[in-house]
Amino acid sequence: MARRILVVDDEPMVRALIARALSDAGYEIVAVADGQAALNAARTAEEPFDMIVTNNYMPGLSGSELIQRVRQDFPDLPILHIDDIGRRKRIDALPGDVPTIYKPFSVAALQNAVRRLLVRH
Repeated sequence: MARRILVVDDEPMVRALIARALSDAGYEIVAVADGQAALNAARTAEEPFDMIVTNNYMPGLSGSELIQRVRQDFPDLPILHIDDIGRRKRIDALPGDVPTIYKPFSVAALQNAVRRLLVRH
């Protein structure tokens, strides 16, 4: 059975790229456009997610706020944080076990980051 990943990004093209790259790597993907939709999806999923991949800057609930709320409900769920390289020094404090990859990234870098995180969990 494929591992389930929730992909969260407000940019449709970026969301589609991430979803396609991870789907091509054999993961089952659910993709949503914002943090609130992700929180709702995680809380109401019939089958639990194995991981969340989230962008940081989104309208409404940001990625860092999403991470805080997800951790309240799912403390052990692996999360991969995505941000723009230009904001590298301005990230809100994230839990130490939430790695960040920066856009632009390669498909291989994304797939490797996901694989490494899932192996640890």
